[in-house]
This record gives sequence, structure tokens and C-alpha cells, in this order.
Amino acid sequence: MINLKPGGRRESQTQLLSYPAWGYQLESGNWRLNLSGVAWLSPVVFTRRQKMMIRMLGNVMKVAPEEMERDVFLNRINPFMAEADKRRRVVATVGGQGFSLRKKTRGNGHFRNWLIVPSELVDAACDGSSEGSQVLPIKLTIDGDEATDSVNARLLPHRGLSIVSDIDDTVKDSVVGDRRELLNNTFIRDFRCVDGMAETYQAWEKLGAEFHYVSSSPWQLFEPLVELQENFGLPIGTMHLRNFRLRDQLFKKLIIRRQGKRLAITKLLKCFPNRDFVLVGDSGEKDPEIYLKVCKRFPGRIKGLFIRDLEHRPMDDELFDAIQSAMGPNLCSRFTDGEDLFNKASSVFAEY
Repeated sequence: MINLKPGGRRESQTQLLSYPAWGYQLESGNWRLNLSGVAWLSPVVFTRRQKMMIRMLGNVMKVAPEEMERDVFLNRINPFMAEADKRRRVVATVGGQGFSLRKKTRGNGHFRNWLIVPSELVDAACDGSSEGSQVLPIKLTIDGDEATDSVNARLLPHRGLSIVSDIDDTVKDSVVGDRRELLNNTFIRDFRCVDGMAETYQAWEKLGAEFHYVSSSPWQLFEPLVELQENFGLPIGTMHLRNFRLRDQLFKKLIIRRQGKRLAITKLLKCFPNRDFVLVGDSGEKDPEIYLKVCKRFPGRIKGLFIRDLEHRPMDDELFDAIQSAMGPNLCSRFTDGEDLFNKASSVFAEY
């Protein structure tokens, strides 16, 4: 079982994890990059309060104590319990030139900065030009520390097709509507992909689509979500998750989702005013309502809208009618799995 005695003092070392970076070209020719990540202290040693919360979490999930000793649980719970390394300066190195990011790590260890990089540096660091997105290698370092990480920033062209996709119950089986199942699927079980979604997204990627995963899942689940992408072959894309703090009452707000998705989607639409967008979500959260508001705010920008209709929480017919009125009957549909989505979206993707 997890040792419930208070953790002792230990020497700590800063760790740095970068999140997916992305950027777009300005009228000047320079590139504006969105860089983010988190810094924390390792090793993670649970405090008395944290151990009490872990025991309570186990009671809610109704799992055997040995399940909470497995690497799967410990690897997923650790990021929620790690001590943040706050107020640290992060340096980004592009093409051999270092740039000190303006904002330091926040109280939760996270950082997010916009960085302007000269076009000549980007051209030299990227291997030639491409009609689609380019990949820019970037090294991130904690100033004055040995903690480093690398990230490949996706440089998206001004025109093209972008898929905005939810994660939970859209591409990943989470069962958000059942608290115990959600927690078990989050902390105990291997992540599972919804049938056929990886194959459909792969087909869209071959058509030149770029992907933006916008979810209410917390950033602490970033690494297992990347494993989900790798294990099932989901396309690489930008990722827009939610900040979560331990004080959010025993993971209560892991279940009660916020509507930060709309802000993330709005930012993407504003950064890429000439790209076409397709929205994919599910009926279990607030995706239909959020997507409807986005369609009304950006008329003509959304070329397709698709909602996975969950059996335990089906989509309201009146809401679906409202979306059809805003979008047009041939541009939106409900689906059950990836194969169904591929078939129902075929007319939207015919022009690509």
C-alpha cells in the first residue's frame, strides 16, 4: 500500500516538461510562437494531506489497495501532487539563439508565453519549406538550471483545414457522466480510444488537415494523453487543456467541467482567420452549446460540426435543430463512432 506516513525532507531537483508549441507567421515575415510547459520539483513526496486525499480518492473509486500501488496510478497521480517550481525564468533556444521568455513560471509551475522569432532563424532551423505545416525544433531551459526539454513547434500556414477535437468521450473512452467510472478510467485503467476515431483522423490528416485537441482534461494528464496518441496513431496536433490545482476539492472539478474550451477555440479562430475549421465533440459535456456559440460568433468559418451522441447522455433534439439552423443541414451531424463519423462527414471533406 501507499506509505501513509508523512514524507520526509529530501533534496529536490527541478524538472521541466514542455507542452505542444505552435505558431503562425506575421505580416512582417517573423513568426509568433505559443510556448508553454510546467516546472516542478522531483522526486514527488506526498504530504500528509495529499496521502489523505489519495485514500479518499481510492474510496470513491472503490478499488483494491494494490491497484493504487501500480505504476499506472502512481504515474498519473504524481503530477497532481508535485511541488511546483514557481517564479523561474525559462529560456527558449531557436537556431542557436536564446530568448528569455517574458513571464516566469506561475504559482502552479506553469508558464505560457508568446515569442516573436525572426524569419531568418526559423528558415535556417526548419528543413526547407513546405506547403503544409513546418516543424521548428526548440530547446527550453530553466535559467541557471540544468533542467531542459525539447519541443517541435508546429508552424501552421495561414490557409488550410483545422480540426478542433474534444478528447474525453470523443476520441477517448472516459465516461464523463459517471464519476466513479471517470476516475477509474483516468487513474487506474489504460486509456482507450473510441472505435474508429484514430482511423478517421488519420484519413483526414492525409487530406492535409491540422489537429487541435481542445479539452477540459487537466494538463496533469498531458503525458498519458500523448501515450494515447502514440498507441492508437492519433495525429499529432496542438493541445489545449485546463489548469487544475490540488485545492480544487478532491478532484471535484476534474468532473465538473468548465467552459474554457470556447476561449481556446476563439483564440485559434482569431490567430488563423483564413483557415477553415471543423468541430468534433460529444453530447456528454457542453460541446454542442459551446460549438453553437462559436458558429454564431464566426459565421461561415465553421465548415462542419459533428457530435458523438452518447447513449447515457444523448444530445437534445432542440439543440441539434438549433445547430442545423445555424450551420445548414449538410454541415452537421450526430455520430456513434469513428466509422460513422467518416461516412457522415464525407461530403464536408469532399472539397479537400
